[in-house]
Amino acid sequence: MRKHPFFLVILFILSSAFAIAQEYQTVSDSRKANLISVLNYRYKGGFYTLEKHFNNSVSFPDVAKYNCRVGICIASVYVDCEGVVQKVSIKNPLRYGIDVEVSKFFNSTAGNWNPCSDERYTKFDIPIQFTLTGTKTNTTTALLIHVGEGIIGEPCEADEYYLKRADKMLKKKNGKKAMEPINILIMRDPYNNQYYEMRKEALGYMKE
Repeated sequence: MRKHPFFLVILFILSSAFAIAQEYQTVSDSRKANLISVLNYRYKGGFYTLEKHFNNSVSFPDVAKYNCRVGICIASVYVDCEGVVQKVSIKNPLRYGIDVEVSKFFNSTAGNWNPCSDERYTKFDIPIQFTLTGTKTNTTTALLIHVGEGIIGEPCEADEYYLKRADKMLKKKNGKKAMEPINILIMRDPYNNQYYEMRKEALGYMKE
């Protein structure tokens, strides 16, 4: 049977869409792939050189280890088209010296950026995860991951621990006590919409 040209075009489009969906199965994968592509263009040596520089330069502050500070900070970096690092700010701050380490690193990358001709390649939101050995937490959303050795003798609590605490308090309609574990969960994964819905529910109980 002879196939109509229009049918072949539709088949090609559907096949391409399926291939893209297979390549990036999650929003996180797609976001990271896009960010890596831009960093390959802007950073001298590409993303993997940036990752190498990061791993060789950034340390996990001891005070953060003692306090089981596990989470994802987002480095918002503005590098103009001349290659000058104009601004570094931290979204979803982890504190305990971690944000200082991250800011210091990106400010030290002056001279490592390629020029560009379009402003859309000047701003980057780079999710960076700090976690400790043995801690069970989601490691699929960050672009850069820094794993430190714990110094308190036991692994830090898993995400599931805080999720169960938050669910328990929400069932009791105790918004105030639910907020602490919910905020920890958001700190650990700021891209998880479920946690923001939980916080919204907790705030609702606090207003009653």
